Amino acid sequence: MKKFVGKVTSIKPLYLIIAAVVVVLLLVGGAFLIFGGGDGSDDTDPTLGFAEGDRSQLPGSRVKVRPAPVVGGNGGLLDEARREGRLAVAQARGTINNPSVVRIRVNAAPKQTVRVNWQLGCFKNRRAIIGKAEYRTRTPDSRGISVPTSGAKSCIATASAQLTRSDRSGRIKVAIIAGN
Repeated sequence: MKKFVGKVTSIKPLYLIIAAVVVVLLLVGGAFLIFGGGDGSDDTDPTLGFAEGDRSQLPGSRVKVRPAPVVGGNGGLLDEARREGRLAVAQARGTINNPSVVRIRVNAAPKQTVRVNWQLGCFKNRRAIIGKAEYRTRTPDSRGISVPTSGAKSCIATASAQLTRSDRSGRIKVAIIAGN
């Protein structure tokens, strides 16, 4: 016992001060994490992407984003988008329930060749089947696109069209039509 007491008294006071400061910092830091650091819940859901849950964080957030339209298989016009400018791009999108026929209609002014991309993601029996393609056409143009599977419960359709003449400004319009 005397040996142990002799070793304890031989510890320099500077080491005791450093050890005491480290212990106090650890205790204060731990208390802050447990009591003052919050409950770990954030207002944002970590599974959401940038501004998916909170649209106010999007640049230009004063512009309201309208939800994608939904129509039945014989519903007619699903969505239509217009843009203007040099090499303008317009994109239409929406959901078609029980699709049978889907068409894309494109117009441009001045009349010119445009590039059209489309994608049709259909759901049937808890499986997704995606059809997509790209084509160039002279406007005005309207053509049917193939539904990737028959008997699908619903399909999410997107179509974008871009002007190809960069020498001057123009206008482009693309529409997705469900049914005949």
